[in-house]
Amino acid sequence: MDKEELGKYRALKREVEQLEERINKLCAKSDDIPVVKGKVKASSPVFPYTEHRVSVQMSLPEAADRISRLMRIYEQRKAEAEEAMLRIEQYINSIPDSEIRQIFQMRFIDGMKLREIAERLDMDRSSIGKKIRCHKELMT
Repeated sequence: MDKEELGKYRALKREVEQLEERINKLCAKSDDIPVVKGKVKASSPVFPYTEHRVSVQMSLPEAADRISRLMRIYEQRKAEAEEAMLRIEQYINSIPDSEIRQIFQMRFIDGMKLREIAERLDMDRSSIGKKIRCHKELMT
């Protein structure tokens, strides 16, 4: 796991939030799809099962299909982003050193600046940067 991949966590989190918002808007939009009358083929429930036509009310097929396809696309992208976030979180949680793990959590998950991390951990800002660089060098 490199710095670039770790740095994508917050962007992935924003993307998941945006996708959830889009999915919710599509759900609301699906309630506004015009209802039309249509006819479908049916068969009688008893033998000889004769075929006949039945009138039904249904959502406008083209609009419903478009919304359904978009929802599948957004849900797939959301699942992929959540999977990438999970990999990053698993990597950080697998760091054996508690201090390094906390630094990585604050830096890459919480998005804190080195100065803020240093203040919280009562360390020098340069020490935080060195610990991140040293750990990443060990990773490669």
